[in-house]
Amino acid sequence: MAGLSTNAKWMLWLPLSAFLTSVTLAASKPNKSVDDEGFTPQLEEFLPVAEAPPPPSLLRAEQIKTETFDSFPRGGPDSIAGLGDWWLSNGKLCVAVSDVDHSAGIVAGGGTLIDVGHCDLANDQWTYGNILTGLAKETAIPVTRVSAGIRDGSAEITTMGEADGIRQTVVYRLAEGADSLDIDVNIERVGDGKAVHMSGLFTLYSQRALTPFSYSSYVPDATLGFQHPAIDRNKVSSLLAGLMPSDWNILVGATSYDTQVSYGVQLESAELITKNGSRQPLPRFLAVFPNYSLHGWMSRPLWLQSERLNWLSMLQNQFMDIEIGEKLLAKFKLLVGDRSDVASVSDQIYQGPLLRGYANDSSVSVAIWDQDDRPVTQGRVAADGSFTIRLPKRTQWVKMQATSAWGQKITRELSLADARNDSGRWVFKKKGLLKLPREMPMSLYFFGLGDTTTPEFGNDLLGFTEAGVSLPSSLRRNRVDLAGVATDPQEIDLPPGQYRVLASRGLEYDVKEYLLTIVAGKTSQLPIIPPRQVWHSDDWRSADLHVHSGASFDATLPFDERLRSFVAQGAEILVASEHNRLVDYRNRVVALGLAGQVQVVVGAELTGMARTAKAPFTVGHSNAFPLTAKPAEFAGGAPAVENRSLGEVIAGVRQVAPTAVFQLNHPRAADPLDADLAFFDHLSLGKNYDPSQSLDSSNNESLLAPDPVSGFRDIDFDVIEVLNGAEFAVYTQIRDDWFSLLNQGARRAATGNSDSHGLRSVVAAPRNYIYLPAAGALPLDEEVLSEGIRAGHSFTTTGPLLAVTLRSGSAEAGLGDLFKGGRGELHVQIDAAPWVTVDKLTVWVNGKIYRELSVVAGDHRVVDLIADRDSYVVVEVSGQPGSIYRSLMPGLAPLALSNPIYIDADGDGQWRAPAIMN
Repeated sequence: MAGLSTNAKWMLWLPLSAFLTSVTLAASKPNKSVDDEGFTPQLEEFLPVAEAPPPPSLLRAEQIKTETFDSFPRGGPDSIAGLGDWWLSNGKLCVAVSDVDHSAGIVAGGGTLIDVGHCDLANDQWTYGNILTGLAKETAIPVTRVSAGIRDGSAEITTMGEADGIRQTVVYRLAEGADSLDIDVNIERVGDGKAVHMSGLFTLYSQRALTPFSYSSYVPDATLGFQHPAIDRNKVSSLLAGLMPSDWNILVGATSYDTQVSYGVQLESAELITKNGSRQPLPRFLAVFPNYSLHGWMSRPLWLQSERLNWLSMLQNQFMDIEIGEKLLAKFKLLVGDRSDVASVSDQIYQGPLLRGYANDSSVSVAIWDQDDRPVTQGRVAADGSFTIRLPKRTQWVKMQATSAWGQKITRELSLADARNDSGRWVFKKKGLLKLPREMPMSLYFFGLGDTTTPEFGNDLLGFTEAGVSLPSSLRRNRVDLAGVATDPQEIDLPPGQYRVLASRGLEYDVKEYLLTIVAGKTSQLPIIPPRQVWHSDDWRSADLHVHSGASFDATLPFDERLRSFVAQGAEILVASEHNRLVDYRNRVVALGLAGQVQVVVGAELTGMARTAKAPFTVGHSNAFPLTAKPAEFAGGAPAVENRSLGEVIAGVRQVAPTAVFQLNHPRAADPLDADLAFFDHLSLGKNYDPSQSLDSSNNESLLAPDPVSGFRDIDFDVIEVLNGAEFAVYTQIRDDWFSLLNQGARRAATGNSDSHGLRSVVAAPRNYIYLPAAGALPLDEEVLSEGIRAGHSFTTTGPLLAVTLRSGSAEAGLGDLFKGGRGELHVQIDAAPWVTVDKLTVWVNGKIYRELSVVAGDHRVVDLIADRDSYVVVEVSGQPGSIYRSLMPGLAPLALSNPIYIDADGDGQWRAPAIMN
């Protein structure tokens, strides 16, 4: 998973200010009911007709409890509120704030804005909004109290916390009939503590789960739209260029769901209230990154006022703080749109003329710039092709660009001369149709030939760029997945032209190649032959133990589409590992008609994001499965993660699921967006795990320290993800880490998984093949599956397929088994689909190369193995990616790694570690 950056140098400068209501309603005070707040008309005798009472209030502000649970219209792909969380509603908007013990986002503890959507649409795509006093997660104020109530025609939730001499209060407010959520933040100095230089609101949307469009209502030239600069968080000059005087951040939701949404977050004002009561406006800014945004403000006015921050501003910032008795007040507004475009929000902001038009295709997106070439808005056309978009006041001229789903663009300029402002008909060229094969599970890859452009399915048409470079969403790809079921798409649109089409079914199948001609206005069909299975895995079950879908905060893929993509790749067992969330998708397997073809195992990726006393650099990421989802609970009842050591997290999983597999995920990161995500890069303490040192060395010893309550240690995970599709570049480093654990007696099985979040990265590559000869048909017994994984009866691969045994006479040991005796023949059978090239076999003994051999697919190699002490042997097969491989598996290369066969050289029935590598 790609996470967030929080340890950057500039974060040390930044604090947060906010505005607070003067009234906080105690949590223990009963919430006022509708009847309590309702109006009872006073009938006067001299009136002939009684005055009608107003309609009943729809306001709600209360804690979610068992007895009222069914009355809360929770819903949407990112909806995680459950029992104990806090609820606001005015009948239009429904909002949830997490309870004190429900950590959400990059700050430990609750009080986080977790769900926002329309009550009747179940369209929540909001992830987390954390208030950062000090603008770093290390300095954020933990919430210790949450309360709710109805006051003066508004429903309110109030959160409070105090630390390091700072008291922070945040009020979330929904007025009767309002279309927006108001957020008031109050940061008050009540005692001595660290200086607060800056503060802000951190909004998370990793991997473009939402797409940011920035707009400034007070410095028009600071409006960037979807075109953002690249901000180097370690360079002050780059930071200054990226801190824009903008107040609006419009976050566009994904179009992949049945219901859509967009959010507009505005920092309306930020003020310093001095001890004598005077109010002074504070410098504000908006910093937009591809994965998160920061609405921030400084703690004191600038010596030389400037809308744009400069070097002098940042120099002064180092001396800023608030004194005892002073307050920082900030007011936010959050608008909600019911479409996945900018216009659904900007139409609520702008008060200028309406712009109309009509397109002959309903997939079109329309982008608009003003007379100064500044981005104004973006909208999607309705099902009938019409669109109506509101513009800012005094707009006299616009440039418009309409883009179709297949990439055709039409640009026009329009002077707004009359009230109609009709941009006319936007007529796109006729496209062609391709009829897709039925009842054939496979993936079809499309490549343009000659002047024909390679198609991009799932393009959001927003044109998001960083430093001028397009950053596609995770759903954008040139592939169509088919599961061979009735709900598969029946046809797709393609522009006229010539295409090369590859039909594949994953690692066990060959690839068929076709030439396709698409003619405008015509329907084409390919005589596709299903890919042929070239390797049969009757005793080996294929599994990807690390798979995401739209329920993760950094993904937007509906689970039905995830299942379709998984089956299309010929894989069998899918471990659903949403970040800090449990969702039971098993009913979707039956609903799609895939029973017997795929098995879903409920799990979670336990994702540490907050820096706390017990985990100063978080606990990284780990998977736990199988687990039991509890839909009524916060995040489906996912195990707690924050403010715990990794050993405590493991203990918490063991308590609720004693037989669950605990997998340490991607313990190294190649170029981490969040330095906290890779556990071996920090060990929770800021110390890089050193495989050349012993586990009890001062550098590594934290892994062995038992938790004083549970006795579990950070090293007590079951398996380690040595190969991760998103972190393929650091495979050799993680392999060496794994060898160092094995050498010292920490027997942990190795796994390899895709960590796929969308459709751009192929799921089930890497995958694991687990030897389960007597398991029977799907679904497998989950305990049998878990034991096979934990015991290491498996190998992981991105293409090569293995059979490895160590033999001596009639004695034979397979992967994960114990072999008695110091001498044997290592048999390695190497297979691969024709499009997977292998050229090297490496035999590792005790983490050192024992033999290297040139090989090709189909080889059966026998290596004499002699060990004079207890040892372990691991097999690795690798190759160079050919043209077809690169087309199907971008970013990967052919590689397979076996789990160890343990060698009991002295035959005493026990295996002793060979000691640390030199």
